[in-house]
Amino acid sequence: MHAPLRRSLALVLSVALTVPTMQLALVTTAAAQPKKPKSLRDRLPENVRADFDAGVRLIERNNPDGARAAFLRVYDATKNPRVLFNVAIAEKQLQNYVAAMINFERELEEAKKLPPDEKLSAEEEQQLKDAIKQLEPFVIKATIEVNEPGATVFVDKTEVGTSPLKEPVRLTAASHTIRAVKPGFSEATATILGDKREPLVSLKMESLIRSTRLTVAVIGPRSAVVKVDGREVGAATATKPYEGQILVSPEPHVVSAEAMDFTTASQTLVAREGEPVSLSLQLASEQRKGKLLVTTDPADATIEIDGHLVGSSRWEGPVDAGKHQVAVKKKGYYVFNYDVEVPKGGERTVSARLNEDRNTSFVPYLIGTVLVLGAGSLAGYFILKPKDEDRASTTLPPFNVPTQPASVRF
Repeated sequence: MHAPLRRSLALVLSVALTVPTMQLALVTTAAAQPKKPKSLRDRLPENVRADFDAGVRLIERNNPDGARAAFLRVYDATKNPRVLFNVAIAEKQLQNYVAAMINFERELEEAKKLPPDEKLSAEEEQQLKDAIKQLEPFVIKATIEVNEPGATVFVDKTEVGTSPLKEPVRLTAASHTIRAVKPGFSEATATILGDKREPLVSLKMESLIRSTRLTVAVIGPRSAVVKVDGREVGAATATKPYEGQILVSPEPHVVSAEAMDFTTASQTLVAREGEPVSLSLQLASEQRKGKLLVTTDPADATIEIDGHLVGSSRWEGPVDAGKHQVAVKKKGYYVFNYDVEVPKGGERTVSARLNEDRNTSFVPYLIGTVLVLGAGSLAGYFILKPKDEDRASTTLPPFNVPTQPASVRF
């Protein structure tokens, strides 16, 4: 039986049935005749013809589910849109009328990209249009509206999208249950009977988490980040406050505002249902500096801060908050080194008492002693010479830590 004859037979059989069941476009190799179009099987590569033949046999044995799988393997391997006709026939016999219609439409659309010598004939295009028209009474287009965006929409047990849905959902003309679900909201359901071609379904979801209106204005910075219980919720200024929702709860919430170079401001509140909350948080410029005072004993010792000479004897001035190294130096004395932590807006005092380095005057004295007293007196001198004074321990100003204790005497 030739391909045109079999596709015509399929149309005749579908008209005769109460529920449309279009016969498969069975294609067999016909005797080569001039001017006759190639059969679908002849258009397929040799390696997929076994699957194609299996699909044909399964349709003949009333196994549309297996036939659909076989034809889909052929289509996936070849991307030949003509194979979709047979996929649609199998879907139709399974009473998946929407899937059948979609596959007929796909064949029409994908065939537009075929080379000129492979384009669908006028007869094939008309056959597809007739098949689609026969399915129209068995397919409805349901418009589904959900009042809450981001809800997952199901038809029966099949997910069809997330609200808002961009276009109507095509369904088999039958009874269906429409559901919308979203965490924190009640599930919304509706039922359609399939007696209308284009039904409208409206689903209303209600929040299970109660909230009230929150408005936060921030005075001071150009813009500030608003946080609720440590979680960032938006930005705010004095003229454009943050507006949002805050959960109703017997437990208090902490609402805060943060901005660079400003102190953080916060307020604790209890949100009650039906009572909007309006706050105004004022942020002050953050103090980024502290004060440091350094005095020396003896006087005239040079003072360095972080390696830079700043004065002598006594120095007082602002420095950035944080750690700084203070060095006090004078000829004939050990160097005084300190790490000092200066707090924001605070003050630290460093009193640098230098210890004399006696080793600098010891050599001339030793030479004179050797000349006068001789070697014996020199040995006695070393035995009887008092030790250099021990390094005195002192109570350091807060946060002052000596960095070189081995070279510093107190």
